[in-house]
Amino acid sequence: MNSARLITASLDDPFSLSRLSADMIAKSAAMNPARRQQWRAGRVLLAEALSVFCGCETLPELQFSAQGKPFFADVSLPHFSLSHSKNHLQLLLCQAGEAGGDVEQMRPRRRYHDVAREAFSDTEFLWLMEQAEPQMAFWQLWCLREAWLKQQGGSVWQMDRIRLDPAFRSFTSEPATDTQLWYLADGSEMRALALPAGVSELEEYAFNAVSGDFVPLACRPWSQFSSR
Repeated sequence: MNSARLITASLDDPFSLSRLSADMIAKSAAMNPARRQQWRAGRVLLAEALSVFCGCETLPELQFSAQGKPFFADVSLPHFSLSHSKNHLQLLLCQAGEAGGDVEQMRPRRRYHDVAREAFSDTEFLWLMEQAEPQMAFWQLWCLREAWLKQQGGSVWQMDRIRLDPAFRSFTSEPATDTQLWYLADGSEMRALALPAGVSELEEYAFNAVSGDFVPLACRPWSQFSSR
């Protein structure tokens, strides 16, 4: 399968918990309210997507890698990646292999220069400072890194494992991966995806939590980075 699915939703949507097990609901009860809302919304969105696209009545059993990345025990089900920022929630599904996604509210960061100098390579930092909107450029580079690290099961502390060359839309990583990176400035949000090299098409949907529908969205102008 050479396509992936990206589904967007809002954390404030009135999510029904009917497709989650009693154990899952009980597990989240002890979380603080903000974390509980994020955790439940993500799993409800995942459960609804699996119902529509894979015919699952309830959320299938999840397992976790040594790095803590969740995946389905049933290997016939797609790989997935959940991300949220402020009120924005997104789910990436990919049958072709491991995938990672990130969404970030492009909020002002007073010390983004310092963060960029610490987290990015010299090439990236110089490119960022040359841009007409350097804060947008910052979020682009940050999101792309986060998406790749989520695909690999890594953490924000491992950002030096990937080096981007934004002028040529290419990247190198350690370990080297057969991956392509996609990004899109979506209003006030920056979105990024890390997909297997064979994926050539992205299906996008907006989730309507009231009706339970996944509304198809028109194709948008995603930009790509290739590994070298």
